Amino acid sequence: MRSIDRAPASFRTLSAAAILTLSAWSAGCASLSNTSASKATMPRGAYAVVDSEVVPVPPIPMGDARTLRRLIREGQNDNRAVAHMTELCETFGARLTGSTSCEQSAQWARSKLSSWGLNRARLDWWGDIAVRFDRGPSTGVAIIPTSDDPNRVVRELQFTTLSWTRGADAPLRAPVLPMPTSDSLLASLGDRITGAWVLIPPAYGDNDNIRRSGQLMRQRLEEREAIRKGAAPPPPVTQAAPANDNALRWTGTFAYGDSRLPLTLDLTKDGAGSFAGTQSIQGFHSGPIADVIYDDATDTLRYTWRHSMGKSSIELRRAGDDMTGASVSATGERYPIEVSLGSEASAAPQAIQDDSLLGRVLALNPAGFISSSMDERVWTTSANGWRERAASDYPQDIEVNVRQSDYDFLNSRVADGARLEVEFDLPHAISDGPIPCYNVVAEITGAEKPDEVVIVSAHLDSWDGPGSQGAIDNATGVSVVMEAARLLARVGAQPKRTIRFILWTGEEQGLLGSRAYVAGLSPAELDKISAVFVDDGGTNYEGGLPAADYMVDYLAAATSPVNGHFFSQEDHDAAMSDKDSKNDFLAGFMNVNIRPTGASIETHSGSDHAPFNAVGVPGFFWDETGRANYRYAWHTQRDRLDQAIGEYLAQSSTNMAVVAYNLAMAPELLPRAAPDEKGLSRVDTAAPAHE
Repeated sequence: MRSIDRAPASFRTLSAAAILTLSAWSAGCASLSNTSASKATMPRGAYAVVDSEVVPVPPIPMGDARTLRRLIREGQNDNRAVAHMTELCETFGARLTGSTSCEQSAQWARSKLSSWGLNRARLDWWGDIAVRFDRGPSTGVAIIPTSDDPNRVVRELQFTTLSWTRGADAPLRAPVLPMPTSDSLLASLGDRITGAWVLIPPAYGDNDNIRRSGQLMRQRLEEREAIRKGAAPPPPVTQAAPANDNALRWTGTFAYGDSRLPLTLDLTKDGAGSFAGTQSIQGFHSGPIADVIYDDATDTLRYTWRHSMGKSSIELRRAGDDMTGASVSATGERYPIEVSLGSEASAAPQAIQDDSLLGRVLALNPAGFISSSMDERVWTTSANGWRERAASDYPQDIEVNVRQSDYDFLNSRVADGARLEVEFDLPHAISDGPIPCYNVVAEITGAEKPDEVVIVSAHLDSWDGPGSQGAIDNATGVSVVMEAARLLARVGAQPKRTIRFILWTGEEQGLLGSRAYVAGLSPAELDKISAVFVDDGGTNYEGGLPAADYMVDYLAAATSPVNGHFFSQEDHDAAMSDKDSKNDFLAGFMNVNIRPTGASIETHSGSDHAPFNAVGVPGFFWDETGRANYRYAWHTQRDRLDQAIGEYLAQSSTNMAVVAYNLAMAPELLPRAAPDEKGLSRVDTAAPAHE
């Protein structure tokens, strides 16, 4: 959201009626025994939670009380979120964008939504990709043959390969050898490398980020392919002398998730030695940089950059004609940046000469390469150029990335001189396109203001590494959105505004589906979207929202019906048994906390709410609260159904239905700006929010 002057939060000023409500509510508080029936100490009656404090419900008319009671009752007693998630994961498994399973699961979701009585259930095309990539069931084992058992399996391997890369037509079984690191070692191994699996030395360094293994795999894939094609290193790029020697352009990439967005940085230096400039990230934002400091001693450039999502701090270290570093968002996320002076940066590194050590290894045609992950998770991502690359242009070499303990096992046995073999079955199916890609869209049409919309969403696509079912990222969110739709249809909700349910695809490759959807809306349509909610944080419950101060009342009122109705005995017992007495009040209750964040929504840009925020539409990523560790399974082989927590999904789906219904029944759209001097919000004065 664009920055505006901070305004006093209206929830801090209570009306007389609200004060009376608070008094009655406070008098009704009671200390209940810690049994499963009475649960914990809690207030009686409705309440909101703002900035982690229990407060009276703001006196804003919301949905019909009878409908809300039925939603809560159905959500508690007949919740089917886990059933939707189980059917999705067990029937279709992982759902890579453009894959057969992704398309079939989209058809399944559309059919379900239509069968529940939703309107206009459809597949909404957003673009094409060059090929369809389908990964079949993949396995890997380590084998140490003996005279009694030549096929003795000593270890099952957990691994991944890059999506949109070649596999093998049949299981590949071969000896394991170390990657030669010298001419003498290569000479000693000789032709044994032909048809063997080659162990690549780990490259952990000081970077233990699990994403690093995928980045290195992409880099090595391009290096090997350049050698295969006989490419020579491109000549050094020379910077054309600018009219002003102190005006330089740096171009390169901004790493967003598993995509690299083109970035341009223009720097100027005046006679006093002060720097200024502009930065542009394609498809996101372009604008001036500020607070520019260049440290000559360390060749480090530091600056800040304001954009539609807030302010980022950038630090880049220069080495000759290159600079590398990262952009750090207001919420602490790091996004790597690589730029070069006066050249168009490429995601692929320079090719290595054919007479290099690697070139001579490739000439011997090994079966493939084995590398190590950064820990016990194996991170799945994609090859570069996946959207445009034709099937005929796929690199031929295979690299398998195994978990760290598996790599250590293989490396140790090779060092011991054991007769070690591995067998990988990698059935990758690559089909020529173009392959159309779709979002799934359905709605409950508003009875009074059908052109005004509340959007409830999650992304249907997932990564497809061996073992993954795409459960936590993001079948959980899909099941929450679908169950919210079913609950609203089940109770016969008749909202004034339209509630639209969207399951995005292409999220994992850079929010492709949601970006295309936003790009297809007119300014008038954008103005009439009240809010967009995204559930993409795993199996924990919807425990809160970041909100600009002037949105707090609406969101506190909209979420209040859920508070006090969903309870976790396990969470209660954990809170009551720890040493922190501050978490005893309401222990175990899955309440929804509205977090005031000042003049704008302080959120991140890592999911499908971000394209809406970028054009001024309030987009929200639910705070996921609970005992689950999202990063345990995220994008890895562990992303399976056994990670789901049913009681959390019940709260999330019911909360999503309640909040969407309440905002669809509210007096006005969710405010997009602080009140002006006359007490009217910019929404009231119909000022365009997309400026």
